[in-house]
Amino acid sequence: MRLYRNVDSKNFVKNMNDDELRENLEQLEEIVLNLGYEKLDIDNLSSLKKLELIEKGKLDKKFIDRKHKGYYIKDNKPDILINSYNHIELSISSAEKSLDELFNEIYELEEELENHVHFAFDPNFGYLTPNVLTAGTGLSPMSLIYLPALNYFGVKEMASGLSRLGYTLGSFRDRSGRAIGSIFTIGFESTFGEEEKSYIEKLKIIINEISDIEMENRKKLYLDNIITLEDMVNRSYGTLANARVISEEEMINSMSNINLGVELSILKPNRDFDFFSEVQNLRNGHLQIDRGSILDLKSRDILRANKTRALMREVFR
Repeated sequence: MRLYRNVDSKNFVKNMNDDELRENLEQLEEIVLNLGYEKLDIDNLSSLKKLELIEKGKLDKKFIDRKHKGYYIKDNKPDILINSYNHIELSISSAEKSLDELFNEIYELEEELENHVHFAFDPNFGYLTPNVLTAGTGLSPMSLIYLPALNYFGVKEMASGLSRLGYTLGSFRDRSGRAIGSIFTIGFESTFGEEEKSYIEKLKIIINEISDIEMENRKKLYLDNIITLEDMVNRSYGTLANARVISEEEMINSMSNINLGVELSILKPNRDFDFFSEVQNLRNGHLQIDRGSILDLKSRDILRANKTRALMREVFR
């Protein structure tokens, strides 16, 4: 969940000169530090630490390369960015907490900041941002969802229907147009015109509806295409259990098929198999962080294959 705010009577970040950016950073930083936050000195971080922040979705490369920017952290609190695309951006994510909990935490921090900062607000348009799609509430809630059966049968029609309702269904896609790992994001094109809590409730409802459709498609896949399904799952297991070189994309797709096999009892693991966690541990950034050095592409693919073989032996034998 992200929340965007801008200071009243100041230019937006993209229209600020160096002096304005520096002044904005100094003013807002003092407030943030007084709330008990710690500033992370991005410019002096190692390449591996920067890579870790990017891979975790905390920062993007454009922000890291900016001048006069600030990134602030506090245990169990939303992160704060100053001089990103907005004057202030708050962000928080969790695999354990509910959307309601994340919403409450991010607005609790926003209220603390509002005691010290007069945010740009218009009675007709709400909170003002440089992007009309993020104006209004300034809120951008999003959920990550795993839809292997829908991805198998095709999600184009669903994505079109969601778009007409104001939702966005996003993913990384391979050359065939299928979502890599069947992992999608669901959010809103815009959160303008309704109260913030309304968007959270809408997102919860649509996630439940999509989940129900996914379950129906899994039944169809299992009952009508069981041989194809078993072949897909076992081929993926064979790839991960035997590969000597494997790309990040192929690993994610294979792990996704294996996870579907586990959830449909085609494969029986010896221990809990956390799909998202295992995938993160095998991505390019984490492999290099774990090794403690920047690796070339071939070295990454070889190291990943070594780890996937070990993982398959540990989980399924």
